[in-house]
Amino acid sequence: MATPFPIQSSRCWVDRVKAATEAGQFLERLTPMLDDRDLLLVDQRGTGQSGALRCHFFSTDDPAENLQNLFPPVRVGNCAKDLATRADLTQYSYQRFVDDLEKVRQILGYGPLNLFAGSYGTRAAQVFVRAYPGSVRSIYLGSVDPIDIAMPLPFAKAAQLALERTFAACEADAACQSAFPHVRDEFSQIMELLATGRVSVKVPGHGGRVALSQGRVAEWFRSLLYRPSSAARLPWLIDRASKGDWDLIVKGILEDARDADHDLSLGLLLSITCSDDLPFVREEEVAAAVRNTFLGDWRLRQQEAACKLWPHTTASASSREPIHTQVPTIFVAGDSDGGTPLWFTEHTAPGFQNRIVVIMNNRGHTEWEPCVETLYRRFLNQGSVQGLDASLCSHLSRPPFKTE
Repeated sequence: MATPFPIQSSRCWVDRVKAATEAGQFLERLTPMLDDRDLLLVDQRGTGQSGALRCHFFSTDDPAENLQNLFPPVRVGNCAKDLATRADLTQYSYQRFVDDLEKVRQILGYGPLNLFAGSYGTRAAQVFVRAYPGSVRSIYLGSVDPIDIAMPLPFAKAAQLALERTFAACEADAACQSAFPHVRDEFSQIMELLATGRVSVKVPGHGGRVALSQGRVAEWFRSLLYRPSSAARLPWLIDRASKGDWDLIVKGILEDARDADHDLSLGLLLSITCSDDLPFVREEEVAAAVRNTFLGDWRLRQQEAACKLWPHTTASASSREPIHTQVPTIFVAGDSDGGTPLWFTEHTAPGFQNRIVVIMNNRGHTEWEPCVETLYRRFLNQGSVQGLDASLCSHLSRPPFKTE
């Protein structure tokens, strides 16, 4: 029987938890490779039509909630109570998912799988190869998430590095430098103003004005820094805000919050992270992890507060031990990824003794380019990293900045 790909699909770890049946981008990437193999799509429990753990954190009646919080406490508590009437929220873990996937493989009669994973899905792939090494032929890890690093502790430093790279790229670009010659100063000014709590904004369709939180803006900026294509808007947005125009930032925050409610299983996000990550964040590490960053500890504290309201267990310490395997593995990372920086790959890769590491210049989180497709097609066909050119994606140019 043909060898399948299973997909654990996600755009941004702990930001995107989607079902395999919604993995259109992966279908586009892999369809050209399906002449002699199957594509196996499996909804992770808690997504899609497999008992999706939907939460509604977006408020149409009180937009201030979404301009102040990523995880509005009242809505988190209400969702936990509602979902607990039909599901044991402590039973949604990486280990449960990989056990489900192995059962699907056995029932369908497939041999070893070609795992194709991106972002948070790379955690599941790591757990799978440790639990069922004989069930894996090859592994693709795009924007890998280390299994032994507690998220979201590194988010602040990763975002700060990506912001500095964005500013440096703007300064080196004639059009961006001409349009925004003082973007660093403007950024400092707007963040300081937000910190005073005196920024109030209008929300379309609602009367009066509402307060805009510094942390909420910083978290939204962080999301733009996942990829240079979206980070290219930042200097323009910062400049507009420095002139008193916050409308585009407000619109972006609210649209993303609304889309997350519609597209994502946010309850699954909390079930996983509250058990597998937050319990392993050590308070004595926090100050150093957030020092001199624009995000600070805001995202971490938001997630900690949500987890206090969410039923969860604590994963075993052994479940977080780094993976060691001989299964052929291709790592693909972008050098401008504000979500899973290059040091994530450098930290994880040594445990994969039979590997190739491909760094895409001027690309970010889980991106896909023709050079990656060329490498992966060959890797997949031969089931080996031998002869692959890791430098094939080193020529990519940064997307142009928005200047008007």
